[in-house]
Amino acid sequence: MRDKMIESEFKTKAQELIKLMVDTIADKEYTKLVSSIPPKSSWASFIDTEQTSENACLGFGKWLIEQLAMWEEYEDKKFAVDHFQKSCMENIDAMDEARLEIDNRDIVCYRPTSFGEELDFWFEIEFFIENGQIKAVFDVNI
Repeated sequence: MRDKMIESEFKTKAQELIKLMVDTIADKEYTKLVSSIPPKSSWASFIDTEQTSENACLGFGKWLIEQLAMWEEYEDKKFAVDHFQKSCMENIDAMDEARLEIDNRDIVCYRPTSFGEELDFWFEIEFFIENGQIKAVFDVNI
């Protein structure tokens, strides 16, 4: 088991990655997700192309743009993804580094908002260890 300082650093790094991911989405810079937390590669299917991290970013962006446009048309109001707010993130203290080391994964949820109102989906961010480094991918739960 690692000491508390390392666990604290791990949680800080995880929160920084989630913030970068959400802010990148809010800025509509979907291709930049590849350098923070990219979507799972299956998102590439939204643009009918090879399942790479880059294509997954494009596929997710396409889905999100279409989803927000559909809600705008249906509800006759503007929708967007707000920038990171810590209150939208599942308590990161629930993350268990020991479980991450044993099971090689842990999941944190982030519930995005649009102009302060919770959206009808949330991000499930899966953290895992690869080559001794903390990595992550996200998926959407509706």
